Amino acid sequence: MTGGRAYRGERCMGGQLVYTPDGDLLDKHLHVLRRAPGGFDWGPEADEARVDQLAIALLADSSTKNIALDHYKEFAEYLRKELEGEEWRLPSSDISADTWSQDIDVADETPSPEDVDITAVDLDEMTFAVERALCEKHDINIHQSVDDRREALEDARQEVRSEPTNSEDSATDTGGFEFPAASQ
Repeated sequence: MTGGRAYRGERCMGGQLVYTPDGDLLDKHLHVLRRAPGGFDWGPEADEARVDQLAIALLADSSTKNIALDHYKEFAEYLRKELEGEEWRLPSSDISADTWSQDIDVADETPSPEDVDITAVDLDEMTFAVERALCEKHDINIHQSVDDRREALEDARQEVRSEPTNSEDSATDTGGFEFPAASQ
């Protein structure tokens, strides 16, 4: 890795610091997705959520939020394998290029909005792919904070649960009395 614009990382007494090619501290991009508010990490032994947060931040900073959301898991695996030691340097071209892509068919892993039922999902245990599908189905902004997004999903769940079913729509309380067919 020589020359050119690059991101840099270093472990120090204050934690793991990551710098942009301009020399500024890299924003964690928690507004994109909050996996590890405490910071970043890298390497084979690193905490998964912290590697995910580094992947999100690098992708969002160098490309777009949508790319970060769609590909952070795959990019995190690349970071786990490629970045080792106390310091590293990652050229911008390695982030924007497909050098880290393993051609995973994300479509097979992501359910469609029609395939998810908000009443059957545990909101605390769902995968991010399921969460995105639910947000799309119920017109909830995926790019808001996790707490706001979960509150909106819970509101959507309550709304779905309170909607009458077809049998409830047609049933009227007649006290068991059946009306005779209208005669001419």
